[in-house]
Amino acid sequence: MKYALTILLAIIALGLQAQTMSKVVVRQEGYKENHGLRVVIGNKTIDSNSTGELLLEKEIDLTEPVFGMVVQKNSKYSGFWIEAGASEVIVKKKGFPQSLKVDGSISHGIYHSINHSPDNDTFIRNFLINKEHPIALDLLNSMVKFNYFGKEELEELYMAVSVENRSVLKEVKAYINTFGIAKIIAGREVLDFVAADENGTSFDTKDYRGKYLLLDFAATGCGPCWVGYPGMIKEVAKYDNLQVVTYNQDDEIATWNEIANKQNIELDWPVLWHGENKEEVFQLYDVNGWPLHFLISPEGKVLVSWYGSGNRLANFLEKFIK
Repeated sequence: MKYALTILLAIIALGLQAQTMSKVVVRQEGYKENHGLRVVIGNKTIDSNSTGELLLEKEIDLTEPVFGMVVQKNSKYSGFWIEAGASEVIVKKKGFPQSLKVDGSISHGIYHSINHSPDNDTFIRNFLINKEHPIALDLLNSMVKFNYFGKEELEELYMAVSVENRSVLKEVKAYINTFGIAKIIAGREVLDFVAADENGTSFDTKDYRGKYLLLDFAATGCGPCWVGYPGMIKEVAKYDNLQVVTYNQDDEIATWNEIANKQNIELDWPVLWHGENKEEVFQLYDVNGWPLHFLISPEGKVLVSWYGSGNRLANFLEKFIK
């Protein structure tokens, strides 16, 4: 009887799992035969057809709504949300990226109405309609730096959200807290901060006065960061009076360590993750991409800042470090 019950439970479990799987179909309209479109779902590039009308037909677990993107050859992309019962995506060339459709997807409807708002008034109106929905909260958090809002507008949006959901809006709160404060650029004094590594050990940038300091603002999913680290390790090792600090914008510590191990990368400097005013620091350093570097003088003055990896690091170190 016990074995029969076990088998029955296994069959039920398999049945429930099967119910979460949905056929996802992505089609294009208006593109040429060799369109070169790519499909990304859940942050992973999916094997898809780069020619013809049908881009993708695949069984995917849609227990929860899943975000995806269709990317053109020029890297311009259009985002979409699929969910159980609404998993057919139509990508139209005319009007891209706003023209992408997912009929019946409530999640995509919310995403589209806010993300493709023609002006701030429409953005605010559509956000307030969906202000407690996770997608709406995520969009406001991620887009606050790229939409011009007055401080009072942002405060009203922030206060309109329930108290339990305001904790999600860390970027919005940081934007409000730093509104009107000048960004850190070359020629200005460094903004010191305290942050901790994965073990909880704290590091204070103020403690590195007397040395040159290279701030490396990065993220776990930043491809150029990983490409640049091997060369960066070699270049900074040439200078005894240089300290490097990497500050990651996300909190994907396990994933970061996994990537580092796979690529056999071991940084010879602190990799920081946690800080009480972390979002404000990234706002004031105006981090809009990765890697973003700041070279600081021993006296605490910003000498130069730049995006990307490659030869610029070696050139700037050689130029400024005495």
